[in-house]
Amino acid sequence: MINVTLNYYRFHNEKHVEGISPSVISYYDLTIVLQGTLEYKINNRRVTVNENDALLLPPGTKREREGGDEKATYVSFNFKSDEEPELPLLMEDAVGKDVRMMIYACNEINRDHGEFAEKSFVDLTSAIVNSLRAFASRNKNSTLTERILSYIRENYRHPIVLGKIAREMNYSAAYCDQVFKKDVGISIVQYLIDYRIAKVKEFLIENVISLREIAERTGFCESNYLSRQFRRREGVSPLRFRKQFNP
Repeated sequence: MINVTLNYYRFHNEKHVEGISPSVISYYDLTIVLQGTLEYKINNRRVTVNENDALLLPPGTKREREGGDEKATYVSFNFKSDEEPELPLLMEDAVGKDVRMMIYACNEINRDHGEFAEKSFVDLTSAIVNSLRAFASRNKNSTLTERILSYIRENYRHPIVLGKIAREMNYSAAYCDQVFKKDVGISIVQYLIDYRIAKVKEFLIENVISLREIAERTGFCESNYLSRQFRRREGVSPLRFRKQFNP
């Protein structure tokens, strides 16, 4: 069971949707929609979160939410965890009765600020995250896609290309890319670059090693190429991104 350290909780009950200005987060941001719709721009891509959907944004994500006159009921959890939840960014129809009941329990416990209430609140938050993980495991990608994802996570530090991944899978590159895109929504190469960029963000936020070392540790090999890919996706240079968290 994954354990979390909760930074923030808020329940928005049938209120006008509050907008969020563009910002890069340093924590996990879990938003669950119970009624209505939320419109986001995540890493410069539009994402719609409907009723019973859950959105989990990892540290280093650039987010923006559109405000408006439409009302919605949704809950927001900001937390940190030593263990990566390994959940999809958007989980459609993932919110069942168990998650709703835990959210309502959070609302009741949130009225009391005692030590016991605080521990129970954190335990409930962990339980909600683990319930979503169980949902995700029941709705897995194809075996081939899972093998490709596992290969990327284990080898992203090294110079790998689509052809090499396909050979490791014992399928053609075109077939691998077709199956992967059907499950994940983007190509293998796009996912690989996005995954590497996410790791780059973690290093930049930690602010311990140089950009050259980050490039070597994330498979970009050299800092100029990393900088071009980073700026193309994030709209800012890696150094500017680093300064946001280390002024």
